[in-house]
Amino acid sequence: MSGNFGWRFAYVIEGRAKLEIEGQTVLLEAGDSWIVPKGSSHCYEIRGPFTAVEATGPPSQVHGRDEV
Repeated sequence: MSGNFGWRFAYVIEGRAKLEIEGQTVLLEAGDSWIVPKGSSHCYEIRGPFTAVEATGPPSQVHGRDEV
């Protein structure tokens, strides 16, 4: 997965995952959070049941909702 977005912030609610970002490996579990900067090469390996919340920016445009 590569950066086709501005940035990505996420928080693990439950479960475990492995995040590989720009040559580094980060093990994630409940209570952990992470940021993927704009354009960073990254991928996830989900290890079992997993729940997280993710926010990206800038916000996407959906069917003209942001048009004036």
